[in-house]
Amino acid sequence: MNAQYRALFVAIVFVSSIASPGLAQAPVEKKPFSLTTTGEIDPDLAPVVGQLTTLFYQSYPKLVKRFEHPKKPAPRQINLVFARNIKVPAYYSNSTITVSVEWLQKHPDDLGVLTHELTHAVQAYPKSDPGWLTEGLADYARHLYGPKEQPGWALPTQLLAKQSYKDSYRVTGRFLLWLDDKHPGVVDKLHRRMQDREFAIEDFRTFTGTAIDELWEDSVRELKKKP
Repeated sequence: MNAQYRALFVAIVFVSSIASPGLAQAPVEKKPFSLTTTGEIDPDLAPVVGQLTTLFYQSYPKLVKRFEHPKKPAPRQINLVFARNIKVPAYYSNSTITVSVEWLQKHPDDLGVLTHELTHAVQAYPKSDPGWLTEGLADYARHLYGPKEQPGWALPTQLLAKQSYKDSYRVTGRFLLWLDDKHPGVVDKLHRRMQDREFAIEDFRTFTGTAIDELWEDSVRELKKKP
């Protein structure tokens, strides 16, 4: 086969491989969601472990559907470890959520702590800076994705002038809830900027037309008017 016909043959094969559905590259099949539990699970904690397991399968698929980066899939298998003598109620690292046994014994209704940490699993920010936005979005997600009843925990109904959007957790979560109501989709845009390591504080103005300090003042004023 001379060079002219060889080139024509390669071209035909290349075009055929694109046009033929049988030769097209199959989409990557994502694994089903699964949760493993290990650690010090005392008999008195067994009901709580069951509730956390149920919450995982209710909340995590929703978090993934909304917040997963299309090019960086969130982990499908999460390890839930119950440990003693940790300094925080729970933390996430490398597909593992570690929960304080002592915390759950004192606060068995605090199931939403799992949703908060599952949000971190989906966020997967290359760097969690600013931390107030990372943690605020996790509490924003906890409010929306459950559990429905969260005794002893809620986002504040009002925001105060002496507070700041940088206060993190529930305060920032409430600010984001107000913000997304005023500018639908803005939280998802900010979240994606964080995932892509492109976030800048000016993004608030870019996506809403208003600087963040003014947005904060507006949220304080508007929420104060609500009964």
